Amino acid sequence: MGGLIGGSLSEGGADVTLIDVNAEHVDALRQNGLKLKTDKGERYIPIPVLFPWEVSKTYDLIIVFTKTMHTTSAIAAIRSAIDANTVLLSLQNGLDNKLSLMEFVDQKNIMVGITTYPADMKGPGCVESHGEGIVRLASASAAPPLLDYMPGLFARGDMKAIIDPQVEVAIWEKVIFNAALNGLCAVTRSTVGQIGAHADTRELAFQIIGELCATAHACGFAVQGERIEKTVSEALEQHSSHKPSMLQDVLAERPTEIEAICGAAVRRAEEHNIPVPVTRTILGLVRHIDWHL
Repeated sequence: MGGLIGGSLSEGGADVTLIDVNAEHVDALRQNGLKLKTDKGERYIPIPVLFPWEVSKTYDLIIVFTKTMHTTSAIAAIRSAIDANTVLLSLQNGLDNKLSLMEFVDQKNIMVGITTYPADMKGPGCVESHGEGIVRLASASAAPPLLDYMPGLFARGDMKAIIDPQVEVAIWEKVIFNAALNGLCAVTRSTVGQIGAHADTRELAFQIIGELCATAHACGFAVQGERIEKTVSEALEQHSSHKPSMLQDVLAERPTEIEAICGAAVRRAEEHNIPVPVTRTILGLVRHIDWHL
């Protein structure tokens, strides 16, 4: 996702630097530029890329795409890139990203959001994305100076972005969607279509939606259960071969983002005495898988 958005913003004239720890990926970017495949075609985009320890200047905006469990260590590694005016934007999965960013900047310098743009890394230096999407974002508190600038910044890169005062609702709805499918796919090692093809696993997915909608409502967020159910149903029918990121992590024996998704949701359910037995079970099973890594 960082390659897609970084490359698109660079094409739109923004001064972009990619920061990564994957040596093979960094080497490919330095040798060939970013190979970006979208509906506009295939092209190579020359774009600066650094390892964290090579960062030597500060930036106006840092967009964070790391897995949630790496957020603190990743930003700590580029602390020298942050000054009093730097704004951090998280477009990551999960509920607690704002809290992680507050370890490094004031809340007024934080933006949070979600994106529905698809992105797949096809190999070192190569990112592919097809179809429509949107970036929804808002400030974590008082609007930082860059907030009003963001839709135009993305538009120049041929991407749609909107300022959404209800972005926390969108974040919750994405968490519920991910909790309903990612965990089940990871535990059963099944594709989305395989979950949808079996009545029991399909029902479990919708039970998770019900549990976490109740949790979100108790937390004061007006998520729309019917909208989430429709989105999940469409995924079960239309993306039958898709392997969610959590399943990919399990198959590759990498740590998952279960804590940022199901873990954070279960903690909030406990705070409001909302029963979430199915979500809690999925959380425990994926924790067990992570424990083996």
